[in-house]
Amino acid sequence: MNGASAGSGVDRLLRVSIRVIPFVGLVGTIVSTAVDSATPGGAFGHDLLENSILWMIGVQGWMTGFGHMFFGEPIAESIGWPTRTPWQWEVGLASLATGVLGVIASGFGTEFWLATIIAFAVFYLGAAAGHVREMVVHRNFAPGNAGPIFFFDVIVPIYLIVLYVVVT
Repeated sequence: MNGASAGSGVDRLLRVSIRVIPFVGLVGTIVSTAVDSATPGGAFGHDLLENSILWMIGVQGWMTGFGHMFFGEPIAESIGWPTRTPWQWEVGLASLATGVLGVIASGFGTEFWLATIIAFAVFYLGAAAGHVREMVVHRNFAPGNAGPIFFFDVIVPIYLIVLYVVVT
């Protein structure tokens, strides 16, 4: 395989990953909650909230964080934003920070869960507002700006806030 083919294969893999990542948290949450629900003594709402924080904030935060930090160019292109700029590293660190909170949250009580959800919601709803601005001002409807990621940025924080209020 020549260098161009290898590069295009990696590029294709990254582009597919960008489209799939928003669904990793959903699938992980569903599977882990189904397993927990099959265990005697489980509390469905509590398990759903805990697994949602782990997968939708934690695992997904690590994935998007590392993506922005180490594969910034194809991600920036998918968003319709300039490549090779420091914003990628900073967004990656913010995603990674919320991801770390999501992964460690299960070791703490529900007040820590709330703090994790608030940090996540501020970052992701703020990112969604930025995507809307891009759509309105710059007519940027690139898949990474107006596609599944945008809907994740809006729906998941609201879902987590509502679920937290209902469960706790």
